[in-house]
Amino acid sequence: MLVSRTGPAPGRARRWPTRSLGLALLVLAVALMWPNLFGGTEHVRIRHALQLGPDWSEAEDWKPPRRPAGYRFETVAADPRLAQVVRRLELDRQPDDWSRAQAIGRHLLTSAPTLVGNPIQSDLWETHEGIVRRGEGYCGDFVRVFQALAHAAGLTVRPWAFSFDGFGGHGHIWVELWNSQQQRWQLIDIFDNFHFVKAGSEEPLSALQLRRALLDGAGGGGRVLELRRFVPEARPGYDIEAKAWEYYRRGVDQWFLPYGNNVFSVDAAPAVKAFSGWSRIGEGLGALVSGRAPAIRILASDRNAGQRAELRAVRLRAFAALASGLLGMLALLLSPWLSPPAPRAPAPGRPAGSSGWPRVCIVGPLPPPSGGMANQCEQLLRLLREDGARVALVRTNAPYRPAWAEKVPVLRAAFRIVPYAWTLWRTIGQAEVVHVFANSGWAWHLFAFPALLVGRWRGVPVIVNYRGGQADDFFRRAPRWVLAALRNAAKRVTPSPFLVRVFAAHGMDAEIIPNIIDTQRFHPREPRVAATEPHVIVTRNLEPIYDIPTAIRAFATIRARHPGARLTVAGSGPQQGELERLVVDMGLTQAVRFSGRIDNARIGELYAGADLVLNPSTADNMPISILEALASGVPVVTTSAGGIPDLVQDGHTALIVPVGDAEAMAAAALRLLADPALAWRLRAAGVREAARYAWPQVRALWQQAYQDVLAPRAVQAQGLAAP
Repeated sequence: MLVSRTGPAPGRARRWPTRSLGLALLVLAVALMWPNLFGGTEHVRIRHALQLGPDWSEAEDWKPPRRPAGYRFETVAADPRLAQVVRRLELDRQPDDWSRAQAIGRHLLTSAPTLVGNPIQSDLWETHEGIVRRGEGYCGDFVRVFQALAHAAGLTVRPWAFSFDGFGGHGHIWVELWNSQQQRWQLIDIFDNFHFVKAGSEEPLSALQLRRALLDGAGGGGRVLELRRFVPEARPGYDIEAKAWEYYRRGVDQWFLPYGNNVFSVDAAPAVKAFSGWSRIGEGLGALVSGRAPAIRILASDRNAGQRAELRAVRLRAFAALASGLLGMLALLLSPWLSPPAPRAPAPGRPAGSSGWPRVCIVGPLPPPSGGMANQCEQLLRLLREDGARVALVRTNAPYRPAWAEKVPVLRAAFRIVPYAWTLWRTIGQAEVVHVFANSGWAWHLFAFPALLVGRWRGVPVIVNYRGGQADDFFRRAPRWVLAALRNAAKRVTPSPFLVRVFAAHGMDAEIIPNIIDTQRFHPREPRVAATEPHVIVTRNLEPIYDIPTAIRAFATIRARHPGARLTVAGSGPQQGELERLVVDMGLTQAVRFSGRIDNARIGELYAGADLVLNPSTADNMPISILEALASGVPVVTTSAGGIPDLVQDGHTALIVPVGDAEAMAAAALRLLADPALAWRLRAAGVREAARYAWPQVRALWQQAYQDVLAPRAVQAQGLAAP
């Protein structure tokens, strides 16, 4: 029996107004940045303010190979895929740097037939693919990729930008090439496909030459300056030249120099990768946090003095808001310790409710998005309530309120964590048992650990229901306090023997309570007669850990034997673009469908129409998707990752193959399709195995677990009541 910690001993505790102070500091943080919280252009202004360096003047200009202090030159090797693109361009056949730059520009500007002026939120390779394959992208995307390809080609470039709104997000960015043959800088507007020359000359101007001419009123009608297409055969950004000159002159007072060309270094930063694909502002803040973002140095003049002063004011407010917000969040997180409630003893001999269940607080996620843990949390919550239990939920993935907070990086963390901490404190105080759905990584630190702490301080026993096939790696790398917190839980529960062994390896015991299968939703239907047109499905998310490429390669072999075979991949995730390209490259476009993530209420229909399930995961615990397939009577071919061999028996309830072995997976699948008797035996055994996970069987295990952690409290209560 595990010992339950019931909180601090009774006594007088000094109370501090930390909760009120924390809320006040958060309100102050929001108030400081309120004018800049709404709209993408204001978010860029905040980022520019945080990156703001000293003013810059023409006197500081330099010529390579000189490297001015503070300028972030790219030093890491180019992405091999982009380096391969450069090799295919055969730039060594070009006579000079300008011709090489034009060849890169030709690749970007003529590969795609149209231009869709929308920013691409992704890494350099995906941005390159969006430009050349789909004609997507905006000026920032073209400049980033041009810099990347130029670096791979050994060319030296630097970006320039100008703004229309006081150095916010409304503006333009272009690139300047160092022409080593002519020993001079030459400005290129790669997005609009222009470069600039003096009337009667063919020599491209530098950025500073162009700016001085614009300040003197040149451009357009006076014919002092002329536009030239950088790539003559590609489309121009402006069909009417006067519009282009009006655009450039409008931003002439707000030029600035991003003080670096280190696009690959920024792209590789983990904090940038975390936001890649869904938040351009987040990527910028990630680069800033990682220390790889170049500074912003404004080309100073009397005409932009007021705007520079305002940007410095935004920077001061941003730092003050950041400090205030962090202190506010810290105060709220510490409030349970600095202002603990008066200890309360459990009611002596208090019986459980009439339903046989104590009052339970469940802490965990709900769909959407659908996923193993979210679906299990939702299912347990529903079944307990149907059984008459009094259950409260503290949702770890609750929607943002207000909804706009989700679009504001950094701030949105406060809008989620602070309400979560407050709801935890209030809800756990009304419960007798806390049931925490826990996982590895940041989910543990942000959600499970606070629930353990609040339960400890409120004197309510906490059951940690731990999931996730990467637990061993997480425990080995995590700080000591992670394991200490787990040891202080009233009980540790896992759904598989695999995780019990992981816990034992780290000096902790745990109990097994399996996942729950809803046999109303997942049950065997009439078996399909697939013949030569089997329907194969994969029901895992499109993430590296689930190794969907192995399933696609295995399916290609199946398709070669059964030309009518088709594959449905039911999941979503960051690898979708890569997987779609793999399908195209393998000639499977007509046979493979990416259905996206299917919610738990409808996925039973997918199993009902399937002949075979492939599970190619590389790390796993007790995948609910395999249990769903077994309960639905669909044969399974799975890897041996993690706890899967504890869940299914090779040759009895499924066929098991090595991780990452597409040939073995295909061979096992073809064996099943060729042997209906084997498929039938696996189907029947799988249905019997899945019945062990139905609610009537699992219900008694959870009821006993809840009573186990309440028993020490009852003993304590009797001791307190004794004379």
